[in-house]
Amino acid sequence: MFMSEKQFDFSIRMDKEDSVPKEEDFDFAIKPDTKGPKTVAVLMLVSGILLLLLAYGDFQLSQKEDLTQEEIDIVLETPNNDIDTEITTEDYQKFHDSSRQGYLIRAAGLAIAGALIVIGSPYLFKLNKKGAMLGIEGAAIGLVTGVLGSYLINNSAEQYLSGALLLTYKIIMYLCGVCMLVCGALTSLPLLNARARMALNGGHKVKLAKNQDDESE
Repeated sequence: MFMSEKQFDFSIRMDKEDSVPKEEDFDFAIKPDTKGPKTVAVLMLVSGILLLLLAYGDFQLSQKEDLTQEEIDIVLETPNNDIDTEITTEDYQKFHDSSRQGYLIRAAGLAIAGALIVIGSPYLFKLNKKGAMLGIEGAAIGLVTGVLGSYLINNSAEQYLSGALLLTYKIIMYLCGVCMLVCGALTSLPLLNARARMALNGGHKVKLAKNQDDESE
């Protein structure tokens, strides 16, 4: 009888000890994000190709001395229907001659920007930080030269054009700057995001322990 009471009391003490939760360490692991940089790399490739195509179009315009009457008629058909003062063929030809330098500057800048972004795309897809850096450099070059070239073209448009056509070239100037800023922000995302940056640095994990004293022991 005495032994059974002793065993029962020991069982109660064991149950009480088991019911007390033990203090556990919380281990948080930040995993690197490999999908994000690869998605940005694909978008960089598409953006770079588009920039190269735009650069090719601007280069063709910069090298063309005289526009044909048919080409000028196609451009002026809609604007001349919307304004009282028509833009003459001579005015548009003068605009084209004056804006050729702007087209050349913009073509060169967009070509360099597109090439850097296209080259950086496979690097970033392989989780190499160099790809993001090349993309940022390309976007910066495209921003400066694109806005400068568009500014010169817009100045020529203000001298010889009017109405909706003048507004179009002004919008293109601002649109070029906005697009290159967006492109720069996109290519810099892998360097700004912590998880993506970890993937570019080799995929290391950062662990946060609740009780550092226990770890030292």
